[in-house]
Parts: sequence; C-alpha cells; structure tokens
Amino acid sequence: MKLTDTMNTYNPALGIILEKGYKINIIDHEESFDWLATKDKNELIASDPLKLLALILICEEKGEEWNSYSKNFYDEILKDFYGE
Repeated sequence: MKLTDTMNTYNPALGIILEKGYKINIIDHEESFDWLATKDKNELIASDPLKLLALILICEEKGEEWNSYSKNFYDEILKDFYGE
C-alpha cells in the first residue's frame, strides 16, 4: 500500500479522530481556518486533519511528556540523508 498526504486522506483521518472520541471544531481566522480536536483536558490544533491526527497520536502515546526525547531524530535523519 502507498498513501500520500493529499485531501483524499482527510476523511479517513477525521473518521479515526471521531472514533477515538474527540470532538472536532473549526477555528475561523477569516482568511483561513484550523482544525480543533478536544477530549478531556486536551485541545489539539492543526492546519489539516492529517496533522491533527498525528498530534492526537503523539498526545495519546506520550501525554505530558510529548517532548521528552533526548535525541533529535529530525536533524539526524536529515544529516544521514544529506551528509554533513
């Protein structure tokens, strides 16, 4: 299977978010909008449903310790690909 970040994946992402028990709202900024998912004390905001689902997964997996990795995976992966 191959999936790509395109609008046809937004509906499945929203379905998963709703199945997980989150309420979905829109935050209107007049010329643009963001997606808001809320559940319990958690408020997660993203510019599209795929990013929103990713934030939900991070929240559910890591909780308040979401930024606790001591390693910088982002920089290491880029360095491995592009070299120093």
